[in-house]
Amino acid sequence: MVSLAVEKGKGKERMTQRQRGLTLTVKKAMDVLDCLGRAGTPLSASEIDDRLNMSRSTVYRLLTTLATGGYVTQDLVSPKKYRLGFRILELASSLLDGIELRQQALPFLQELRDLANETVHLVVMDGGQVTYVDKVECSQAVRMHSAIGRQGFAHSTAVGKAMLAFMPWETVACILEEHGLPACTPQTITDEETLRKDLEKVRQQGYAVDDVENEEGVRCVGAPIFDHRSKPVAALSVSGPAFRVTLERVQELSVPVKATAIKISRQLGYLGQEETG
Repeated sequence: MVSLAVEKGKGKERMTQRQRGLTLTVKKAMDVLDCLGRAGTPLSASEIDDRLNMSRSTVYRLLTTLATGGYVTQDLVSPKKYRLGFRILELASSLLDGIELRQQALPFLQELRDLANETVHLVVMDGGQVTYVDKVECSQAVRMHSAIGRQGFAHSTAVGKAMLAFMPWETVACILEEHGLPACTPQTITDEETLRKDLEKVRQQGYAVDDVENEEGVRCVGAPIFDHRSKPVAALSVSGPAFRVTLERVQELSVPVKATAIKISRQLGYLGQEETG
């Protein structure tokens, strides 16, 4: 019985050592991947060795194993050097594709709604027009009659202008050519030069205003949401009747609107700074 207990103890110790060795190997493999990713250029085994202070044989063994899985690959120009493989890109794409904008944004939209006590919208650009993908209602008696799935013009809405302002002008011009600049209200911007100046202002201040431009009696404050490439992929807005969302209140609301947009952008991998100009 004593002998059996001793054998069990030795077996457990061997297992623990094996687990520690496996953990150390995984850690070294992650270090190699991190080293290649940060380098931005293919590296040889000796260069990786120098940077990580690993033995050459360990680096070669790890590179061989990682190459088998497609995580690293030999460089075509310099076959003795290695770079990250497309398996890394595939995994990264899966992660980014798996991010559900509405799910990520909802807690922040609710927080903004509670702060402003006005309706909050989440919008994406689809075919050059804005599409409302989520809406968080306020407790006010007078509310917005918007609907999820509804589309609208980009040039007349705060959310649309918030996204247009951070797109290349060539892209904006294509959108205007396709959809024009129709007047939704007497306040709507209907000429290209005026819109261009307005978008420049939006870019500088980091938020856009729909000053009763899209719907009579309604004023909105919107800000862009950026993805990991710093591209405007969505926008959010606080909307309310113009008698509540006054021009003076627009200035107050712009601060939490921009802050909320940045919080959601961070969830999408955005690493830039707040776009305030």
